[in-house]
Amino acid sequence: MKGWWWLLGLAASWNVQAGTPLPDGPHIVVSGEAKVSVKPDSARIRFDFEHRAQSPLPAKQSVDSSVNTLLAVLQGYGIADADISASDLNAAEDVEYTDSGKRVSNGYEATRSVTVVLKEIDRLNELLDDGLRSGAREIGTIVFESRRAEDLREQAKLEAVAEARAKAADMAKAFGAGIGSVYSIDSVGSHLASGYGATTLDSIVVTGSRAAGGRYLQPTVEYAASVSAVFELLR
Repeated sequence: MKGWWWLLGLAASWNVQAGTPLPDGPHIVVSGEAKVSVKPDSARIRFDFEHRAQSPLPAKQSVDSSVNTLLAVLQGYGIADADISASDLNAAEDVEYTDSGKRVSNGYEATRSVTVVLKEIDRLNELLDDGLRSGAREIGTIVFESRRAEDLREQAKLEAVAEARAKAADMAKAFGAGIGSVYSIDSVGSHLASGYGATTLDSIVVTGSRAAGGRYLQPTVEYAASVSAVFELLR
C-alpha cells in the first residue's frame, strides 16, 4: 500500500510543475523526450542593408541599389522567388538631443533586409561573399535547416511518446502494477497540437564553427520533442 501512495504523491508533485489534469484514482505521471539530429541541407541567411545621407532620398536610393544588386546575384544560385523575402524599406532621420535639449540631426538612415534560403549549402561561403560585395552592411543571421523538418518533427514526437509510455510501464511494474489508459497528455512549453497531445518541438541546436580559409564545418540540426502524460494504474 505504501508503494501506491508513493506513486500518487509523485504524480501530485509532478502535476504542480506540469499542470497536467489528474484523475481521482491511482495514476502515474511521466515525461518523455527525444532528439533527432541530421545534417542540414539548406541555410537561411539574412543580409542587412543600411545607408546614411543628409537627405532621405539618397539614403533610400543607395539601399535600393544594393538590394537590387543582390537580387540579381541570387539568380546565379538558382534560388527561387519563393525562397527570397525582403523587408519593407525603413527611412528615418537620426536625431539626438544635447544636454541642453538642442535638437541635432545626424542625417537620414535607410535600412532594409533580404532573407534567402540557399539549398546548395556547399556554396554558402560564396554567397556570403557575394552578399557583402553587393553592399550588405552585415550578415544578420545564418540558420541551418533541413527540408525534411516536418518528418523529423514527427519522428521526434513519436519517440518522445514511446519513451513516456515505456517509463510508465517500467515504474508501474516495479511496484507490482500495470498501466491502463492514458488519462491526459500535456506539453512542456509548446502549443503545437497533434494526435498525441501537445508537444515541444524545434529545439534546434547548431554545432560547428568556421574553419580557416572561409570553409565551414558541417553543422548538426537537432529537432527535439518532449511530452508529459498521465496513465491510470491497474492493480
